[in-house]
Amino acid sequence: MSRNNIFCRSFLGLFAGLIFLIGHTETLKAQFFGVSLDTAIGYSAAKKGVIGGSVGITHPIPLVPNLGFSTLTFEELEEQQSTDASTQISMATKNKLSTINVFYNVPFPVVSMSLGFGYGTFKSQTTLTYLKNNVHQGTSPDAIKEQSIPVAEGYIHVGLPFWNIIEFHIGYHYFSAAAVQRDKGRSLDISGISGIDFKKVNYSGGMSTIGIQLAF
Repeated sequence: MSRNNIFCRSFLGLFAGLIFLIGHTETLKAQFFGVSLDTAIGYSAAKKGVIGGSVGITHPIPLVPNLGFSTLTFEELEEQQSTDASTQISMATKNKLSTINVFYNVPFPVVSMSLGFGYGTFKSQTTLTYLKNNVHQGTSPDAIKEQSIPVAEGYIHVGLPFWNIIEFHIGYHYFSAAAVQRDKGRSLDISGISGIDFKKVNYSGGMSTIGIQLAF
């Protein structure tokens, strides 16, 4: 038997073994459970930093969606001055949203992709501080009740898997909610103040994330 024939047979055997190994690995990959952890790096509707992210649990059951959870908290402080320049109102607003979501892993060459949607609540509470001639006039932290409104979520994750057990990915979550009237239910009397605007604020926006998924 010539060296060429031996080489060809060895190569074919190695190639067949590689195909079998890849197929076997893909089968094992499809049977994995996985946990993904993502942290928020920004939110388009927040003027300052945010805290939050998302968690997802994947399973190998066909057609059954995977389950996840998203949360985000951020604060903002706005100061407004009356037309006579003697009165100032500061509004400190705390916001938190949380959703339960379902998602599917979409087959895609080289990279992995997940598409999901969710539903939950957006909670917002504003504290008013009233200053006149730089003298503290009162605050109403309890008067303005926490507002809770529905929020919808849609998101996409794109990742790069390594060794079938670990994946690094980036994500974008869009949250849609109705506008918030920040002084709704206030008891602080500022009826005589002109030039203060309590306009509704819409906190709908996009959350950018980075994360990792581990399979086991």
